Amino acid sequence: MTGFQYRWFCATVAAVVAMAPLAISAHPHVWVTAAANLKFDADKLTRIGMRWQFDSFFSQVLTGDFDKNADGVFDVDETQAMFDQVFTSLKDFGFFTHIRVGGADAVFDHAENFSTATDRGDLVYTFDLVLSEPVDPTAAKVQFTVYDPTIYVDIAFGGDLPVTVDPSSGAKCTWALSNGDELSNEGAYITPQVVTLECGKWPAYRSP
Repeated sequence: MTGFQYRWFCATVAAVVAMAPLAISAHPHVWVTAAANLKFDADKLTRIGMRWQFDSFFSQVLTGDFDKNADGVFDVDETQAMFDQVFTSLKDFGFFTHIRVGGADAVFDHAENFSTATDRGDLVYTFDLVLSEPVDPTAAKVQFTVYDPTIYVDIAFGGDLPVTVDPSSGAKCTWALSNGDELSNEGAYITPQVVTLECGKWPAYRSP
């Protein structure tokens, strides 16, 4: 991802950033409510389905930029343009989704099934993040979180069902949501939420 692409993503809220390569003050300009759907294959975690609902202002900005026929919905071409110009630029940031397995970072290989919708006027992204390797959640502690390390985007789990387990997978997992370690950037601070999976035993990683 080029610096220009990321500045463009941010500059849709603050147009001044698009006009000059100036540093952005480290505080949120975009707010996202996230939800995660955990998907398994043969009892191994293979992907996380994400739902992002943007704040009303940013939704209006993106709608103005990409809903070319102003009909209030995104057709195939408009969705593809948003995918190419906005969404793919987030790959180098891990799509703001960070996962650890047994205390080590795991990697999302790519995103797929990207789509757009609206919810009470707010723009919604849905997409799947596909892990590079399937993860056995009974062998090691699995934790994941969502945050933007630049603190330009405030993304947090919310809604009635912030985390779900895909019922078609047959996996018997529960989850817990807690606060993680505080992060800082240019004087701003965030405390990301951490989702911890419980799918069986991982005694080597369990705290006493």
